[in-house]
Amino acid sequence: MRKSFYILTFILSVSILNAQGFDWQYSVRMPADSPVLFFGLSGEFNHLIHNGSLDLEEANCNCGAYKTGSGEGYTAGIAGEYWTDGLTAFTFSGLYNYSPGKFTVHAEPLYHDNGGVLLTKFEFSSKISYLLLEPGIKYRIPGSHLHIGAGLQFGFLLTNSSVHKEIIIGDIDEPPFPTNPPSYERIVDGKISELNSVFLQPKIRLGYDLTYGLGMYATPDISVGIPILNLTKSSEWRRWTFSAGVTLYWGM
Repeated sequence: MRKSFYILTFILSVSILNAQGFDWQYSVRMPADSPVLFFGLSGEFNHLIHNGSLDLEEANCNCGAYKTGSGEGYTAGIAGEYWTDGLTAFTFSGLYNYSPGKFTVHAEPLYHDNGGVLLTKFEFSSKISYLLLEPGIKYRIPGSHLHIGAGLQFGFLLTNSSVHKEIIIGDIDEPPFPTNPPSYERIVDGKISELNSVFLQPKIRLGYDLTYGLGMYATPDISVGIPILNLTKSSEWRRWTFSAGVTLYWGM
């Protein structure tokens, strides 16, 4: 009878303590409830692909449209999870996001009287940061620590800076710009459409929950951010985000 009681106690305690698939049992004789609320620190590396049609204007002259660009950024902040059962959790995070990008467009050739041709390109480098708030949900694949998840990022513009350059790419005998000192590139007073102060971006995630202590686990994951809205007010600028990161969680 006593042996049967111990076996039943063990089975019940393990079922409670494995709420997230982890065996956090201190002792079979001293079962403890597994936490369902977790907070942690999150960080990820982002590869950004920019697509759109951003018209560059300088001195009321349309210099062309930026079509594609790319950049490498990062995201860091705090995150949390609330497990409703052993397979499903609601997620939430507050993050700082740095999103750079670089675009180029070739200018129209300028023909000289002596028969030469001036070939230049315009380069647009942007540095943008956002505050990201992301509620979401994740689902543990039964029988594993793998999960799939989805969230909706609300981005609030924090800072925005950009530089426009014109760069000579023609013959090496082409004289430089008459800057001080002379150079084969110059800063231009160009502008594009104003950025929106808020953007929305759904994200899809695939991750793995890995325990590293009692009531603690790490979640490395990969994700894709899908553009649904323009980043600018009057031009087309959409951004795909491909990310790889990790979050460290502690039970409350």
